Amino acid sequence: MVTRKKDEPIKILRDRGMRITPQRIAVLQAVEVAGNHPDAETVYQYVCGEYPRISRDTVYRILSVMEEEGIIGSVLNSGSSKRFDPNTGRHHHLICVRCKTIIDFTAKELDHLPPPTAVTKGLKILRTTVNIEVVCKECLGGEKV
Repeated sequence: MVTRKKDEPIKILRDRGMRITPQRIAVLQAVEVAGNHPDAETVYQYVCGEYPRISRDTVYRILSVMEEEGIIGSVLNSGSSKRFDPNTGRHHHLICVRCKTIIDFTAKELDHLPPPTAVTKGLKILRTTVNIEVVCKECLGGEKV
């Protein structure tokens, strides 16, 4: 979980030139405190506790704008909805295929992993992120690895 100072969400929004609204602050805080890369519905449910009249559409649009502005990131994995990531620093993910838990990790050797030039010709690479599908320790239980 990303922990920020109380007024840091306002600074982040202001630095990106975004209007400061209570709903935007609530959405950003929800992504940060909901834990384990929440999906849009989880963020919506969290924000509804504070703003019961907010619509799903508003939450989804705020998440989309924040992602476009680089305030939050996202993780896409097979068989699951888009999940949001408050950590915009360089990192990678372990994704449990059973429980869908997402674990952040850093690995310098993966940070500059060159993708094949045959598929990236004419493209501008913005970043390289590696998602590794696993079965987490909790899901393994007593299974031998």
